[in-house]
Amino acid sequence: MAANLSSGVVIMDANIVVLNRGYDQTFQAREQLLVETLASYGELVVSFSGRLESCYSMDLCRASGVRVRAVTLDSPTRSRKEVARAKRYCQRYDIEQRIIKTDEMIFCDHLRHLNEVIDPVRYICHLTARETDWSHLPMLLPAPVEELQEYLRRFGSLPANTLWLFAKQGMTHRDVRYGFNKRQLGRWGKSAHGCLSRRFSDPELVDKRHLRMVDMAEQMLADMGLEEAQVFFHTLSDQATTLARVRVPQRLRAQVFDLQPDILNALKSTAFDLVTLDMVLEEERQGLAG
Repeated sequence: MAANLSSGVVIMDANIVVLNRGYDQTFQAREQLLVETLASYGELVVSFSGRLESCYSMDLCRASGVRVRAVTLDSPTRSRKEVARAKRYCQRYDIEQRIIKTDEMIFCDHLRHLNEVIDPVRYICHLTARETDWSHLPMLLPAPVEELQEYLRRFGSLPANTLWLFAKQGMTHRDVRYGFNKRQLGRWGKSAHGCLSRRFSDPELVDKRHLRMVDMAEQMLADMGLEEAQVFFHTLSDQATTLARVRVPQRLRAQVFDLQPDILNALKSTAFDLVTLDMVLEEERQGLAG
């Protein structure tokens, strides 16, 4: 075994483990404080998307013993796969969940150019109060620091009776990912798919009809066994011809080649004019960008 303790890297045989003991110890202390803070509440409502941040926050809630209820907002930018994943999670852990359907375009950082996009937190609070008897319960937002800052920049103040414990504990996106992976939660809420609005090369093209096209296309690919496939929305220079760019992990490339005719027919049935397969790996893409 060779070691370089000053850099925090420990090499054992053929394996390289990046070890930052100072960070890990500090992180565990902050996480424990969060668990203790959550335990001080008798009951909470958790804004639960089923993505990385909300799965991590729900795991800490379960560790704290606090009674939780989940509210999931089903808006145009949410894929059917994500809604189904959130539902499976709550069923698995016997968490009472309300899925609230809305046709409103809810704000996310990729849609900041749309002035008419509404405040997501106040909207969730409003719908939860209208459709449940949970309005007296504090609502936990699993947002990290960056999301809290963006929310305040956009909307100015925090709604009453909402808890931003993770952000106020200084948890960043990096911290949440670290805790998520440390707790081995990847089977529930990987963030790779994210908001459907992120599938658009031009945010100006985001509307309900185009979002449905992307969602339907990804559902069809999932039915073919391509659960991790993503469909990106483009238009050609005429601003009318639509193109679906399909991206899949490298290990699925052979399967995708075999399914080319089926993929083409399926995606054209969702009103895409053209379909392409993205052959650039994400790590290659990052290298090109750099």
